[in-house]
Amino acid sequence: MPEGPAVARAARPGVQRGQTLELTVEDLAFGGAGVSRVDGFVVFVENGLPGDRVLATVYRRRRQYAEARATEILALSPARVPATCTHVGICGGCRLQALDYAEQLGHKERQVRECLAHLGRVAALVQPAVGAPRHFHYRNKMEYSFGADADGTLTLGLHRRGFFDRPFDLERCHIATPVSSEIVAFVRDFARQAGLAPYDLRRHTGLLRFLAVREAARTGQVMVNVVASEPHPALETLAARLRERFPAVRSVLLNLTRRKAQVAVGEEERVLAGSPTILERLHGLEFEISSNSFFQTNTEQAERLLDVALEGLALTGAETVLDLYSGTGTFTLPIARRAKEAIGIESSDVAVADAARNAARNGITNVRFVRGEAMEELRDRFGLGRAPDGAPPPRPPLDAVLVDPPRAGLHPGVVTRLIHLGAPRVVYVSCNPATLARDLGLLAESRYRVEWVRPVDMFPHTPHIECVASLARNG
Repeated sequence: MPEGPAVARAARPGVQRGQTLELTVEDLAFGGAGVSRVDGFVVFVENGLPGDRVLATVYRRRRQYAEARATEILALSPARVPATCTHVGICGGCRLQALDYAEQLGHKERQVRECLAHLGRVAALVQPAVGAPRHFHYRNKMEYSFGADADGTLTLGLHRRGFFDRPFDLERCHIATPVSSEIVAFVRDFARQAGLAPYDLRRHTGLLRFLAVREAARTGQVMVNVVASEPHPALETLAARLRERFPAVRSVLLNLTRRKAQVAVGEEERVLAGSPTILERLHGLEFEISSNSFFQTNTEQAERLLDVALEGLALTGAETVLDLYSGTGTFTLPIARRAKEAIGIESSDVAVADAARNAARNGITNVRFVRGEAMEELRDRFGLGRAPDGAPPPRPPLDAVLVDPPRAGLHPGVVTRLIHLGAPRVVYVSCNPATLARDLGLLAESRYRVEWVRPVDMFPHTPHIECVASLARNG
């Protein structure tokens, strides 16, 4: 046994901060931490995988659980595989890459099942997870941060796990496309040679904040977006050199922001070189993508996610379908091709403009996009509010609703209005099983039954889980 902090056997009660424990990791928690127990008391183990026996030091103690960090692996889990990335020890992104992929899928299925049962009280059929055909280089968009190391040298890469202000120099990201890592190295070298200063998060000084690289999987077109605090002549030179060095780069943009918030979106956008958008194909359709509009970040799996959602909608061609949180029309347009009419509701002006342009590009005329908040539009446009004379406004018939909300899930008011709307079918696309379980529980308490839930693994080697839930109205 190594010298240093006193080692407590797993049978010893009374877990305390600073204590080093010998633990067997039994399970994988929602979020990616290993799960161990000391006399029934739960200890979440960072860097531990199910089947590992580890030495772990407790760094946080709560009433019902503790958090520890594995400092030594005494016995490897049979499910461990060699990690591909050299940054796995400091980067929190792909923390599951040392776990066999089939095991990853199994744990994600179980976590969805447990969320539904414990958080939503929903007893639904959880179907086998749809695995990804590519486990690496699948992500078509990555955001990188500028920073500085101890001697002030500019760095460009991803954040160290647990630190918002300490990006490390990236050599290669194995979930991003190869060209993305090459562009990071090119931009970092250029910035250093040009003497450009990274933005200092504490002093709020400096120029360079973020670099976003997006590569369209089907067309190969690349967009580079520099987020900076102010314009600089060197950035125009950078744009020209990027286009010379990487022929696939069709768009180089500058997003300007003077906000203190760490968000890779500017208040003003300028085209430094090329076009303001790139082109991608998904499910047989063409999509123009702008820098700040949402587009599914795993193109191949997005098609599978869409297939599962269409299965839940069970369209015959005669339906009117509402798509809440419709974004750039990624789901709305394929739905329109299979329905009588599709209506998209989206709060972002940029996304609505992109969606309308994408509909025109693909010659789809039985679709319309509305800019507005979901709850307000359900109230005012779909007859769920009151007219000035007190009478409910006319309610257009809807045969199905697809919702694809952000991680926070549906606002309670949206859930209430969906229940009142009473469409025969509802398909819920979720990126957070916890909020999915909560919302399904509310819908199932009223007039809907959950037919099935199917996880779709959009992000191999990460703890993230996407799901599609199919609901039908009772009666």
